[in-house]
Amino acid sequence: MILASAFLNQLNTDSFAIKPVYLLYGEEPLFLRDCLDGLRNRLQSQGFLSGDVYEVDASFDWQGLQMETQAGSLFADQRMLLVNMPKGSPGREGGKFIQEWCDLSKNLPPEIVIVIMCEKLDSRQIKAKWVTAIESAGLVVQAKPVPINALPGWCGQQAQIYGLTLEPEAAALLAERVEGNLLAADQELIKLSLNLPAGSNVTAQHIQEQVVDQAHYQLFALATSMLNGRVSYSVQMLNRLHQEGIEAPVVLWLLSKEIRQLIELAQLTQQVSLNQAFKQCRIWQSRQGEYSQAMQRHALQDWQAMLKQALQIDMMIKGIQPTLNDQEVWFALSDLVSKIAR
Repeated sequence: MILASAFLNQLNTDSFAIKPVYLLYGEEPLFLRDCLDGLRNRLQSQGFLSGDVYEVDASFDWQGLQMETQAGSLFADQRMLLVNMPKGSPGREGGKFIQEWCDLSKNLPPEIVIVIMCEKLDSRQIKAKWVTAIESAGLVVQAKPVPINALPGWCGQQAQIYGLTLEPEAAALLAERVEGNLLAADQELIKLSLNLPAGSNVTAQHIQEQVVDQAHYQLFALATSMLNGRVSYSVQMLNRLHQEGIEAPVVLWLLSKEIRQLIELAQLTQQVSLNQAFKQCRIWQSRQGEYSQAMQRHALQDWQAMLKQALQIDMMIKGIQPTLNDQEVWFALSDLVSKIAR
């Protein structure tokens, strides 16, 4: 078993050896996509054609796939068959087919390459006989999510693919705005590469200006507006998010995150300077101005009171504290947004 990054590197080497079967699985759809595209391109360069795509569900006909593989020797064309099996559950018949295919093909030059795509597999599934068989005859590739602290670095490396250079602060801001969604980050980098000249140096300002057009990203624009003290505009943004279908728990998460950050800053500034507090909290320079403004408007006890109010809203959302209707929750969120911004 190897990681997706190592597999992608292997695909680009002259020594890459084609296996009769591959299992690509994991929680990161971007890596799964890149591994499949890279493998398909490498196989095509070796004369393989892209064959049928099979979608596995509870009623899937494994016998039909078996007949397709047995017919391979009757044709000169080499083919790749894609088997989408999201849940990683082939069942007894599917497990038997995979094991038999691996036993049959592991010592022969591949005429047919079977690529099985799954989502996350648990520890029990990883130890299943059909996975073990693939490991012995082919290759198992895992697409693991990028750890949160490594996201800025990944964004910077990905930007280089599109001819861009991300400043460290820009990379951190992009990672924050896409919240670990690598597909979204990749799409944003593609858009930046289309909007900026080749070889551009991307700053945090570029990210702030160009990565704010989706409702999900408007959450972070709401945070900036609140911290800068724009009361009316912040309430308007909150109402727009509500209209666009953003759930109340998501908004509350954002407000609570910012309040906790301000509590930490207020506590630190009782011992060290504000600049030193920013360093300890790892707050980028592009956001220090808005946090400074918020700190000037409220004291530590004010932020602590707002955090208690956020807890009450959380109890309303969860039904622990009675509410008349959903609108009451949004009234409470609006009040909290106003207090933060005032």
